[in-house]
Amino acid sequence: MHSLQSQFNLSEAKNQKRFKGCYLLESVKVKITDTGWPVRIATIRDVENWDFLELRLLGNNFLAINHFVGDYVQLEAAIKRCKNDLFYYLAWYEPVTGFLMESSEKRQSHYVVKQVSRDACLQSLRKRIVLFLNTSEQSLCFDILKNFSDGFSTNAIKNLCEKLPSLSNNQLIVELACLMEKYGSDISSIGHLLNQLENKRPYRVWEQKLLGE
Repeated sequence: MHSLQSQFNLSEAKNQKRFKGCYLLESVKVKITDTGWPVRIATIRDVENWDFLELRLLGNNFLAINHFVGDYVQLEAAIKRCKNDLFYYLAWYEPVTGFLMESSEKRQSHYVVKQVSRDACLQSLRKRIVLFLNTSEQSLCFDILKNFSDGFSTNAIKNLCEKLPSLSNNQLIVELACLMEKYGSDISSIGHLLNQLENKRPYRVWEQKLLGE
């Protein structure tokens, strides 16, 4: 394991193109970029709690990392330039506390039972979304499932599946967007995302939902 004495403080790490160390995983949230698209961000903090740094989680990598929020993780991060944007991204990580204390056999058994039900519900959602006639709405919903569904609780996914027969397409779009909000994105970001759709009905449904109508 990497020595805590030899690793960079995050104030020092910010001057490096690439660094490794053991840091506290403080949060995993969704943020909206300047181009209006959601990205997953992991916030890490020094062992001494002096400084923090945001790491972008690229593509659909590290979907299970939210399970280790509040734990220390061994990680490597690096700088990436994308057009005019410069940011740190997570290259790899390995949990070192909490989750690893469970026996491997117990954890695997629990995972398999939950995963069968979870995967069936996600498949039902995908089958419904593929029937959308509007490709931008379809793309948005598929992107939410692809990039963020691992952060949704199994109960939340089950509840959404149970409501599927009674939901219109517009309502389903809003339900998925609201799950993103529970996962870490703020309300204004969800509104911005829905408002970008050519079809404004999901945005209006979302507004009515906020007002309790």
